[in-house]
Amino acid sequence: MESLPENRRKVLILAANVGSGHMRAAQAVARALSEISPPTEVKVEDILERGYPLYCFLYRSAYLFLARRFPRLLDRLYKWSDPLPRWLSLILLRIDRMAFCEILREIDADPPDLVLCTHFLPLEILSPARATGEVRWPLWGVVTDLYPHGVWFWAGVDHYFVAERSSRERLRQPVPNMELSISASGIPVDPSFAVRPHRGDLLEQMGLPDRKTVLLLSGGEGLDDLVSILESFVGFPIALTLIAIAGKNGRLFRECRRWADLQESRRLTVRVHGFVQNMPTMMGVADLVVTKPGGLTLFEALALGKPLVLLPARGGQEGLNRRWAVEVGAATACDRPRKAGSIVRALFEDPDRLSGMASASARAGRPGAATLIARDVVCRLSHDALSEGGSHGDSPLPVGLHF
Repeated sequence: MESLPENRRKVLILAANVGSGHMRAAQAVARALSEISPPTEVKVEDILERGYPLYCFLYRSAYLFLARRFPRLLDRLYKWSDPLPRWLSLILLRIDRMAFCEILREIDADPPDLVLCTHFLPLEILSPARATGEVRWPLWGVVTDLYPHGVWFWAGVDHYFVAERSSRERLRQPVPNMELSISASGIPVDPSFAVRPHRGDLLEQMGLPDRKTVLLLSGGEGLDDLVSILESFVGFPIALTLIAIAGKNGRLFRECRRWADLQESRRLTVRVHGFVQNMPTMMGVADLVVTKPGGLTLFEALALGKPLVLLPARGGQEGLNRRWAVEVGAATACDRPRKAGSIVRALFEDPDRLSGMASASARAGRPGAATLIARDVVCRLSHDALSEGGSHGDSPLPVGLHF
């Protein structure tokens, strides 16, 4: 279904800007909706802009601090809290009520026809009101981790989208008495990842030589391992281009830029960027991607069929992402950033293995995930608009499972 009935429909997409992946997923679905259903009015918002400022600052900062400085502690907290103990869920809901006390009133001031969440925090905040019938708009969740943590599961969520079959089965286990509507759609990436432009055109566009090219990613917030990764390529035996993305970390960008100024030569081209909006182009020119195993970045690379070298995980969900990508043959693990260069060298010296990884990556990729989700949203909105009495909050969900 490509269009909506005459009345204009509104979709609110909520994320939490903790790292950049959740916002990228929200923006991907928003773009897909705008392409397949222009009449739909779509708004993307960061839930952390809606709550008590100090709490939201601490929420964001605490996660990034643990990810950067104490990833093992973050991993232990992740495992300890999955599934989410009932006493902890009650505490979280009470905190949410205090920190986001005005959000329902603000949303209902311009009520949407559907709310879609690409982070668990807005689901956690809004699900009690949906479960009790205080709000009538459907509440949907898009799980942006390969294997959902228990904090994603809340009574009152009408529908979930998950990455793949095994994710769907895991989502059912912690809440056996709760009726869940689930689609295995893939993690949504920008629709532009479904198009593979000619690599030569991208190289010309970026002013890069036509030779082996490696993309080095440090996450949207710019984790500090990037300089060590660059140093691992000193003395690389073949002519090489390195593209290093430092994210929002200005200090890291300057350190990488200084390294590049010292090391760049006729045989080594280095391009250093901060936070970028053209990731399809950056990945499109790369023969291989070196990155931490965040869900969005992983599925962006898979969508383009790129082989991966995956750095140590920063938190429990990344460890599961990493293990899965290695098991399906799309990636190889790198336990220490200083080993990245030698692992890349070994892969370039074994073209059959590298080609096999690229094929496995393409098979595992789901470049159309955002469009699948957008089509289900359009289907739901159209069904609601045509239902007698317009009772869109309680009508059956006209979506199927995508495998």
